[in-house]
Amino acid sequence: MHGVTTAIVAFILACLVFPKVVKNKPQYYGAVGMVLGVILFDALARIISHAGFSKFVYLMTAVLQIGAIFLLILSAGGLTVSDLAGDLADTFEVIRRGGEEKEIIIPRSGAVPKPRGARGDDEDRPARIDLDAELRASHPPPPVAPPASRPADTRSDEREDDRGIPLA
Repeated sequence: MHGVTTAIVAFILACLVFPKVVKNKPQYYGAVGMVLGVILFDALARIISHAGFSKFVYLMTAVLQIGAIFLLILSAGGLTVSDLAGDLADTFEVIRRGGEEKEIIIPRSGAVPKPRGARGDDEDRPARIDLDAELRASHPPPPVAPPASRPADTRSDEREDDRGIPLA
């Protein structure tokens, strides 16, 4: 158990040296607090040498170490608990179905899915702004120039890039 705590403390100290690794500071500080709790429980277990208390401290140390590792993963990844829970739910769904990505289920009855507006997805979404329409209204298009006229007999006016590939 002391090796796990050592690895966690090493990562915490590495995050102090490279602060850009930590993307979510409250989770990082929560992990630091959990490691301090592990150190406190270990000291109490050495002071109070009762067998029942030692078992309790061992359990609490394991729980705090698991929590610290979990919080450090979240803080370094910039995830929230709800983001991680959504990712894990998708992962369990993929594992349960036996594939590499989540399946899209299409109903067999021929039922047409509800349009987006009917599902209530668009209620929170702001209205679409058409910037091109505003630009067209403020600036009319430039006049189109007539195409340049070519002489009727182009054989006498042949350029080098119009000759083609010689066959002989």
